[in-house]
Amino acid sequence: MSTGKRIIAAIDGPAGSGKSSVSKEAALALGMKYIDSGAIYRSVTWFFLQTHESLSEGMDFEKGLHGLNIEQKFNRDGSSCSYVNSADVSELIRNEVIAGNIGVVSDNRAVREFVNGLLRKWSEKDSIIMDGRDIGTIVFPDADVKIYLDASVDVRAERRIKEYREMGKNVDENSIKTQIIQRDGQDRSRQFGALKQADDAIYCDTSSMSKKQVIEFIVKTIKGKQEF
Repeated sequence: MSTGKRIIAAIDGPAGSGKSSVSKEAALALGMKYIDSGAIYRSVTWFFLQTHESLSEGMDFEKGLHGLNIEQKFNRDGSSCSYVNSADVSELIRNEVIAGNIGVVSDNRAVREFVNGLLRKWSEKDSIIMDGRDIGTIVFPDADVKIYLDASVDVRAERRIKEYREMGKNVDENSIKTQIIQRDGQDRSRQFGALKQADDAIYCDTSSMSKKQVIEFIVKTIKGKQEF
């Protein structure tokens, strides 16, 4: 999307709805930048874990943020790399230790305000696609395009199980379903940045859609807005 006005597209939805993978490919097809908001929270978590064995709600995250500089660089294939104080942490932030501590970090108001500030700054010049759980409600309430991707618990569990199997991991189906249900409840009841469909978002149930169909839907929706 090298011509036309600058577009901000917010893609929200519950965990396992596939929003990250389709957002990346839609951005690539449209010539837009994809911003991985989840990787930013992972990067913040990694930063604090360098000086703490584990993280808790009582920690003074706000004070620590003053020494933190996060960047994302975008590759031609639509992927992005994350940097913390100039160090490439793209691979380091994808592990179970980060996953086990990120909830405390992402629930912290000071951290969310810090990250939201970065997201808004990075969107000032280019057309962007960003996914998360509060992008269309909190981060960009005036986004040009808002899409809420959803899918049934069973379908989301199947997708997660497939991802694990592709990585060579065997997991229990019932356990995955339980985790998704619990995550849904937690995300919708969070004090800051709760999962919520924006009133003006386009709802899309992807349960019976292929990945290609979802990407085509996002691309068509954004193109329609860009040409308006």
